Amino acid sequence: MDKKLLDEIIACLPKERTLFRYARNDYALMLLSRYVGKGMKITDLRRSPFGKLLEKPAIRNLMTDTGSGCVSGDLFDYVYVKGRQDFLLTVGRWNERQSRYNQTTRNNANLVLQLNFNSGHDQAFERFVDKEDDWYFGNFSHPILKKGERSYYRNTMAWIRMDIKFDTDEVLIEEVQNDWLRDAHDWLKDKQSDLKNSKSEQEKKRLLLAISEYMEKTLAHYYLLWDEAAMSAAINFVIDELGIGNIYYHTFDTGNVLKGMWDSHPPRSLYTDLPRKFCFVLTNEAPRMFGKSTVAKRKLRKVSNPHWYQLKMEVRQ
Repeated sequence: MDKKLLDEIIACLPKERTLFRYARNDYALMLLSRYVGKGMKITDLRRSPFGKLLEKPAIRNLMTDTGSGCVSGDLFDYVYVKGRQDFLLTVGRWNERQSRYNQTTRNNANLVLQLNFNSGHDQAFERFVDKEDDWYFGNFSHPILKKGERSYYRNTMAWIRMDIKFDTDEVLIEEVQNDWLRDAHDWLKDKQSDLKNSKSEQEKKRLLLAISEYMEKTLAHYYLLWDEAAMSAAINFVIDELGIGNIYYHTFDTGNVLKGMWDSHPPRSLYTDLPRKFCFVLTNEAPRMFGKSTVAKRKLRKVSNPHWYQLKMEVRQ
């Protein structure tokens, strides 16, 4: 999208803090609730792309009391799930100057949905960080929430970049990425090693304990769910805030070409396992937003057999 549209979208979005709660495997409840809506025959649900979600143990237990042969989305809405974690959602911008090096298919601006940690995480992290360092994991040039942008601040766990076209009623998810968890483990190990020679014994013990607790009690939890949480937040955002139910996502090979990622590739699982988990369907039908983009069409000629993942959801008022 162009910068003007990006500005208009951000101006229309809620300005207050937006909380998003997530626990591992919540995506299945979310997808089933949205797809089923007010009601559907179970046999039709089983034949749909979302039928495989019914085989999850927690979902299978829910379905035992549906003696009528039909199911309502309400069944999946009010399930108590232990261990749901709070995240803070914010939005950002990417590639406003339309650089062809910024890994976007149409060489234009992207809206960024940022999935930020909660205050509990940040407080655990700050127990061993020198305040004057202002340190965080990741790359400051990436589209994370930065201090001074808002009246509140949280460290960004992951983000989702998306291209939006209201004329064609489409969103293309360009990227799902995480810097924090990727960088944290190695840096913390180095930090533990450095402490052995650089602190007094009492201070050293305090910091080593804080690092160990952060890695084992706080950080380990997020490795298990960050990609699920990011994709779930993105789907909810696209449907509820943008009012769009047609979502595309890159496949690994096609996406690398269209985004110009020749030398450094993202983890393959994010562009194979993740969309399949969320019941995206493989398609060779290109997003219609490419139709008037000479840049996208030129790139497509370099792909011998282009494919995308597609998720279609009804937008309900």
